[in-house]
Amino acid sequence: MTAKIVTFNADVHKDQFFEMNVEFLRWDHEKILTHHGVDMSEWDGDAHEYVESMVNDLAALKPPKGFVLVLEDEKIPVGMGLIKTIGEGIGEVKRMFIRPAYRGRGYGKDLMQMLVTRAEELGYSTLRLETADFMLAALKIYRSAGFKERGMYPGSEVPEWYQPYCIFMEKTLPSDKH
Repeated sequence: MTAKIVTFNADVHKDQFFEMNVEFLRWDHEKILTHHGVDMSEWDGDAHEYVESMVNDLAALKPPKGFVLVLEDEKIPVGMGLIKTIGEGIGEVKRMFIRPAYRGRGYGKDLMQMLVTRAEELGYSTLRLETADFMLAALKIYRSAGFKERGMYPGSEVPEWYQPYCIFMEKTLPSDKH
């Protein structure tokens, strides 16, 4: 891997983290509209405005509340992923995203592995996530990392009306790590 996975540093990554979140949401909204005919802007408004309302909370995630990782290629942030604590020993994988020009290089798999490893080191016992049913490449990564499908879980931010389009997953982490 020519890329490097690093812990989010606001002094270095803040602007690119913001832009990747906007890029992720715009891409996500476009795909949801294409696959399901659902206009997500009716729920969370313009992607830029939505990211402005929540990006500081995500960027501030530090143990024990969670953590943020950034994938850099030639020191340029090209991907991100984070774990947000949603219960005792339970983390939720959020914002797994690799910029389209950098996909197909195994970066998503590497980033997921690093998220799992870091979660184990920090004592999480369970990781959960939700993803859209059309995100086939992401589903492949999650399944290969050991995530199994489950029902909706407490702490998920998915609105009830959107749940039919989501796949909820969970991975139990080795008990000897926590």
